[in-house]
Amino acid sequence: MISENVLDAALRDLFDLSPVPFSISTTDHDSRYIKVNPAYLHLIGRTWGEIDGKPLGADLPYSIDDPGRLARMNLLETQGFYKLAEVEMQHISGRIIPTLITAQRRRIAGESFDIEIMLDNSERKAFEQAILHAAQVDAMTGIQNRSSFETHLRGALAELSSESRLFLAYIDLNRFKRVNDNFGHSVGDQLLRSIAKQLVEWGDTRDFIARLGGDEFGIVSVYQADDAFSLSRFFDLAKMIAELTVIDENLIQVGAAIGLAEASAGVSFDALLDRADRLMYAAKSSGNLIDVRSELMGHHLMGAHEKIVHRHKRAARL
Repeated sequence: MISENVLDAALRDLFDLSPVPFSISTTDHDSRYIKVNPAYLHLIGRTWGEIDGKPLGADLPYSIDDPGRLARMNLLETQGFYKLAEVEMQHISGRIIPTLITAQRRRIAGESFDIEIMLDNSERKAFEQAILHAAQVDAMTGIQNRSSFETHLRGALAELSSESRLFLAYIDLNRFKRVNDNFGHSVGDQLLRSIAKQLVEWGDTRDFIARLGGDEFGIVSVYQADDAFSLSRFFDLAKMIAELTVIDENLIQVGAAIGLAEASAGVSFDALLDRADRLMYAAKSSGNLIDVRSELMGHHLMGAHEKIVHRHKRAARL
């Protein structure tokens, strides 16, 4: 039989050698460190001398009175344990480390203490963020995609009040098919990325911008009561899209048909989409290089000058 002393030594070695962070702390409100293993010190980037006897809260990005921490302490007091709680730790560098912690309150020889076992959850969180990003972001352009756009629009409509105005813009590129046909899809893809970048640079905190698919983009703009709305702002956007650009030594120009609808009180998600879509198609049917159609006073704005898309052997010839 192995003696108790040998077993105790083996358990101490297991504690010290384990790649899993362990900590032992007091059961009072401050939860002061009693002992930790090297893996724990590595996780938070500190030495034992820096934390010996100090509160665990020193390595948390929130106070010891944080509601989440108080709830975990209550579980230890009422049922003696909690399992796989998501807790953010803080590295000495300031980096936040997502962890999963299982804790148990023990009482041996009349003394109580808490044992915490934790797992660094950074990789799983990073994977979840990557999945979420892929679900919300258009892979071609790097801006928001249709799914994200529709989710945002539904939320914005739900929050719309008498103190705000919401506008939905549908944008379809004119003559984009010619670009793909004449110069190839690689050039067309580069053009889409360039226009997406222009849209982001044009927008501000009021605007949620997304690629809806193909050569269509959408913008949800929310104006507060003291913000002045200007239809010409969207005409300026159309003119910006129609500026000549050079891609792979090809001089290219596309236009923009924009339909702009304002959300009225109680309007449904589908009805607003349909109105913006109809306005956009009216703009596209005009044959103008740029055309902005809006329900506001029946106005529409169009471009008077058009240029022919043509090919240059060298960009320097511009």
